[in-house]
Amino acid sequence: MFMKEYDKLTTEEKELLVKQAMDTAAETETLYGNCMQSVLNGLYKTFPDMGITPEMIKAGFGMAGGCCISLKGTCGALSAAAFAISLFYGRPVDDFPGYYDDCQALIRTVMDEFEERYGGVLCWEVLKHNLGEVYDWKTEEGYKGYEEHNGTPSDAEVVSWCAGKVARMIVEGRLSYGECAWPDVENDYFKSAATLEKVRARKERFAAMDSSRK
Repeated sequence: MFMKEYDKLTTEEKELLVKQAMDTAAETETLYGNCMQSVLNGLYKTFPDMGITPEMIKAGFGMAGGCCISLKGTCGALSAAAFAISLFYGRPVDDFPGYYDDCQALIRTVMDEFEERYGGVLCWEVLKHNLGEVYDWKTEEGYKGYEEHNGTPSDAEVVSWCAGKVARMIVEGRLSYGECAWPDVENDYFKSAATLEKVRARKERFAAMDSSRK
């Protein structure tokens, strides 16, 4: 997978891309709903070379609303951010034995910030934090309450935030493809001695690969 070097753009160009991803995601949510698809669509339209496909966006449909709009699971917008980051650093099917927990650790940095901002990571927790109550829009009464408390603009803001987090990682060069690419993990979530040894060994392997090319 090859991708444009977005981190080489000017600051103004980077900010325009981040804004485009956020605005497109928010517009998709406002017009059509589905937070998972909306975040992915914002990234797909802004970074067509990052690897998101129409089929992936289609497959994300059932994850909205905490999975099948049950409100019980993880916010679909956050799930979309995790999905997008995993496109870069997730465990591939041809290397199931490999170590890729640093991808989880990078996603954890986004999740922690999301949780602090929205009072939780579950769909119902976000609704309660933003609207003051949990409104199940699958029911007539719940939908009325959801609309009366600006549920759609609120969800669009959450979607915009998640798309913006991933977009900024891309333009800052924190998400990239390549044999020697690995996450810039700011959150030391995985601190066990065994994990740190795996991280060290992986970095040494990549360093050796770089040296062999020179």
